[in-house]
Amino acid sequence: MTDLLELSGVGKAFGGVRAVDDCSFAVAEGTVTGLIGPNGSGKTTVFNIVTGYLRAEVGRVRFAGRDVTGHHPGRLYRHGLSRTFQQARVFPELTVRENLVVAGGYPWWQLATPRVRRTDRARAGHLLEEFRLAALADLPAAELSYGQRKLLEFAAVLMSEPRLVLLDEPTAGVNPVMIETMERHIRARHAAGITFLIVEHDMTFVMRLCDPVIALDAGRPIFQGTPAEVQGNPLVLDAYLGG
Repeated sequence: MTDLLELSGVGKAFGGVRAVDDCSFAVAEGTVTGLIGPNGSGKTTVFNIVTGYLRAEVGRVRFAGRDVTGHHPGRLYRHGLSRTFQQARVFPELTVRENLVVAGGYPWWQLATPRVRRTDRARAGHLLEEFRLAALADLPAAELSYGQRKLLEFAAVLMSEPRLVLLDEPTAGVNPVMIETMERHIRARHAAGITFLIVEHDMTFVMRLCDPVIALDAGRPIFQGTPAEVQGNPLVLDAYLGG
């Protein structure tokens, strides 16, 4: 398989603490890759560097064969690399439908104008149906439950028809039914050709869904393998259990 995302020697420090240190790994196209590690291991910092929210001090990031180190998040989004966040980021004052249209690349003041293409309105409608949010389409996003906001954010990143989606703690704070719903959507989109890189603390979820799994500790990968290999690896167990 071709590598869709490559990190080479990436490093980032905050004060005297190296959050990411000589971090190198690749995400093959067509995979659902898990990125795990104990708290403070650098997972979210890696996500922020890959998606342009932080600038690496050293190292390079390549996406689809192109050097994208330090590119603006909006530019990466337009090229097919998008993400969600630990705390779902939606526009609470906009309706559910408007959140999707804005994610299609329109400023909010164009939402009620003919400048929004019919194809984009239709795409938003299809996503609302797929994520079972159609009945809530005209509600302000502020009125959604936390789990519904998570689904809305996931649907919004799909408006750009991405090649790679980074999911940061997609099941955090949601109930078991919503976890099953999230997994179903990931599997469906993966089957349709989207590659995923997922940070998640729910190891049952990761081991059921992701292959391969990359384990981080102290800002660098310590092991990569199948779920079974990762679960039995002494370095991973030591990182989680502290020896």
